[in-house]
Amino acid sequence: MLSPSLAGVDEPEPLPASRWSALLARAHPGGLVYGAIITGTLLVAVSGHESSAGRVVLVWVLVLGTYWLAHVFVHAAESQFQGDNRSIIRRSLVAARAEVAVLEGGIPAMVVFLIASWVGLGSLGAEQWALWSIVGFLAVVGYVGTRYAGRTRLAAVGEAVGASLLGLVLVLAKTLLH
Repeated sequence: MLSPSLAGVDEPEPLPASRWSALLARAHPGGLVYGAIITGTLLVAVSGHESSAGRVVLVWVLVLGTYWLAHVFVHAAESQFQGDNRSIIRRSLVAARAEVAVLEGGIPAMVVFLIASWVGLGSLGAEQWALWSIVGFLAVVGYVGTRYAGRTRLAAVGEAVGASLLGLVLVLAKTLLH
């Protein structure tokens, strides 16, 4: 009896990594995405017609910093269950370095927000621009990650669309709430 083999179907030919995709892969893309999503969620929830850019940035620093500290603590606590017997300080320092991408992921959208505020778009306009930058960022990560994994351009476009959907949920939430 012949049994069909699907081994070749799920193992695409690896592509040579571009400089950008290799850089993104080393930058802890999961943390970057998480930081971007937290930033977007914060922009949906905290800001509005009366919000100043300074208040939005202050709340962003506090909220994203808290999420980062939570990641650091979880990483440090979990490492003990994986055999790490170093002190909490040593484990926390290692975890802080490992989780810095959570902080970095929120920066691009906040820079867009600040620039849009500076050019006079107002809080709501600046927030919309920042949220759309998150949509774009998520799409790029989806596309680049798929290509980095060796999948086709068509699959990468599908991943980019799928990845951007969470950002679109944030844009829709902002539109409905304000």
